Amino acid sequence: MRFEHLFALTMTLLISPPGKAQLSDPLKPIYEKNQVFRLRDAVLDSNASAFYKGAVNASFNRVRAAETELRSVIRHSPNSDEAYEAHDLLGNMYFRNGMYREGHAEIVAALQARPNAADPRSMLSIFTALNALPRMMTVKVEPSVIPIERGTISLPLKANGHDLKFFFDTGAGISVIGESEAKELGIITKPVEGTMGDASGQGVSGLQLAMVEDLRIGGLHLRNVPFLVIADSGEPWIHAPKTEHGIIGLPVLLAMHTLRWRPTGSFEFDFTPQPFKANECNMLFHNSNPVIDVSVADKHLDFTLDTGAVDTDLNPQFAKSLPDIMKNGVPEKRSLEGLGGKVENASISLPSVTFKLGGKDVVLKPAHVFTEQGNGTWASGNLGMDLLKQAQSFTLDFSAMELRLQ
Repeated sequence: MRFEHLFALTMTLLISPPGKAQLSDPLKPIYEKNQVFRLRDAVLDSNASAFYKGAVNASFNRVRAAETELRSVIRHSPNSDEAYEAHDLLGNMYFRNGMYREGHAEIVAALQARPNAADPRSMLSIFTALNALPRMMTVKVEPSVIPIERGTISLPLKANGHDLKFFFDTGAGISVIGESEAKELGIITKPVEGTMGDASGQGVSGLQLAMVEDLRIGGLHLRNVPFLVIADSGEPWIHAPKTEHGIIGLPVLLAMHTLRWRPTGSFEFDFTPQPFKANECNMLFHNSNPVIDVSVADKHLDFTLDTGAVDTDLNPQFAKSLPDIMKNGVPEKRSLEGLGGKVENASISLPSVTFKLGGKDVVLKPAHVFTEQGNGTWASGNLGMDLLKQAQSFTLDFSAMELRLQ
């Protein structure tokens, strides 16, 4: 059963209309297929255009470098397909970093260029609400080691002075709090129009937005942190104590710079990062998703990284990439659950699959491969805690852009 991942939210900006804009460059097919590591390698090995250099810098989460390249594209050809895609890349980068005013400006600019584009229009309401809030700020961050309950991913924290415990989720593009918890904190919520994507593919409506004025996790002190507010009458809140109805999302985790989790019961962050090596890093960003380079049978695959997922899901792209492995499978039906509900999709059950991941071999046994709709249309899989827990610890280094398993 997917427990915490029922609320593992991927708030993904897809500003482009159905189908990517028509980009006139040999790198276009790689970009359109969202093959972030192949694009990285191709750009580093060639004299790529400013657009593709900007796209790769955005995937490195190198904010200033990405801005320089992508804004030059917009300035030199403001009505081009590349300029429209540049707004997309900038908007996603700003969103995952909690830079909501800048993200709102990109949504507005995209709509000015293409007033009838459905995707930026659908995101306008939440960005307008985020834009109206005070700017999220990091007051302090210093190296910290926090004792946590053995085997869990729940972090003790203070929200507006209240002691709470929320789990950390790299699959959540924005932090989340249960409705009753928000009321307990006395924070004001505002309704937001539109629908949020979820793991089931059905989407979630009836959203509300709130702001925690003061958030402290160990030596991290943040101000004005936005939270989506959702009803807490269902999973996983009904199994959690009242003070644990919340999710710490990617903008807060990025503020920690580096983090390490140990199943024995510790969480540390803001320790010294490793040097950044552009051609060697095994983690990049696509939209609001960390993407990990995973090897299976000597074939490199792109997996989204989702600490809020109990189980690792393998998507249709996995089956397409490894047809020989799929010959050993047995057809089945498997549920995929999210905030929007549960859907049952065709799947293939494999006895086991071995992954080379972050410097270590880990095994998924059994392995279930969705052969129709999975947890994403472009990634080969969604990497969950079942594989990460096989290591003595895992480290996320957002400076070196690396996932390391010890």
